[in-house]
Amino acid sequence: MPYRIFVDLDGVLVDFEKGVLEATGKRVDEQSPSEMWAVLARTPEFYARLDWLPDGRKLWEFLRPFKPTILTGLPLGRWAAPQKRTWCRIHLGPEVPVLTCLSRHKAATALEVLRPGEVPLLIDDRESLRPSWEEIGGIFIHHTSADATISSLTSLLREVLEGLD
Repeated sequence: MPYRIFVDLDGVLVDFEKGVLEATGKRVDEQSPSEMWAVLARTPEFYARLDWLPDGRKLWEFLRPFKPTILTGLPLGRWAAPQKRTWCRIHLGPEVPVLTCLSRHKAATALEVLRPGEVPLLIDDRESLRPSWEEIGGIFIHHTSADATISSLTSLLREVLEGLD
């Protein structure tokens, strides 16, 4: 059973919260969403200039051999997608596929690119996305740290290999 691995950016590989603090002077939970998004939309290359999470590179190096697809949510407007693609091209490489959509459309977006027989696997920090992902027959890994996600993936791979015996 082949898996197609989809990886979120913000909160998994990229330090969105640090970027928000630097751009707005406030943490995400210290401001209204409309206030925060207005400032971020006016911040030149906000997404393109975000830093890796401290353990983001470690996770990416583990995932790279599996040829994952980035599946990242967008705020309203057209400003964020090109910036996220730029970040991915610079930090992950131009060969990495990048899909962008509203977060609530991640499952539907994944279905559009799945090949017959592939099982979609999503690594995301937003637990609220689990139900819609599992509804399409996917596997959801709630990302809390690189080590925890790598452990979950290793266990899953072990189960698959044992099933081949």
